[in-house]
Amino acid sequence: MPFGFRGSWRASYTLSSSKDDGLNNTSNAEVDGDFAREWARSLTDRRNRVSLAGSIDAPRALGGFSVSPSFRFGTSAPFNIGLGVDRNLDGSSTDRPLFSGDGRSIEWRRPGSEPAEPLLSKFSLQPIGARGGSLPRNAGKGPSMMMLDVGFSRRFRTHRRMVWAPRIDIGNILNMTVFSFGAEYIEFPVAGPEPTESQRNAMRNFLVPSRTLRPREARGSLRIEF
Repeated sequence: MPFGFRGSWRASYTLSSSKDDGLNNTSNAEVDGDFAREWARSLTDRRNRVSLAGSIDAPRALGGFSVSPSFRFGTSAPFNIGLGVDRNLDGSSTDRPLFSGDGRSIEWRRPGSEPAEPLLSKFSLQPIGARGGSLPRNAGKGPSMMMLDVGFSRRFRTHRRMVWAPRIDIGNILNMTVFSFGAEYIEFPVAGPEPTESQRNAMRNFLVPSRTLRPREARGSLRIEF
């Protein structure tokens, strides 16, 4: 059909649960050798995932180009809260703080939101030499993920046996801010009775992501068939 569009689509939904006792540095549990304390949601655990991908081919009368969108969405992934210091004196800085509140209240904060002072007050340091903190591993609830990528391509025949196929792929085409905690690890801001400006700033930004996943990016390629 000279003026007809062609296309195909595929959609998928995944419901999953992933748990482990640590993907990295598994020899360094909070309490040396006690991996039962580490059993928790994996950092890659997104309970619900949705993906939609497809391609649309325009008719030759309209240029004969192809568009290939890909949309992905995933619900919240966890993150870990640690101290970054060795309070239980076992030789590794994998200790976690004490927490006296409801674990479900430990959620990420958007940049510029009100400081989490009420929540921050429920965290505290365990005594030096204590076995470990009460906060479970990967107890924080991080942000969801949403990403739209689009590819554009077209085929040109310049000879009976030669076809040129340039393509442009644009990742995160809407340049959506997809927050990330980097290594999915946040340090509890430890401060004394007279905190420094750096410590006060860390307390103000507690649970605020400082990184994002990839911004909008474009890649070009050329395929030659002969």
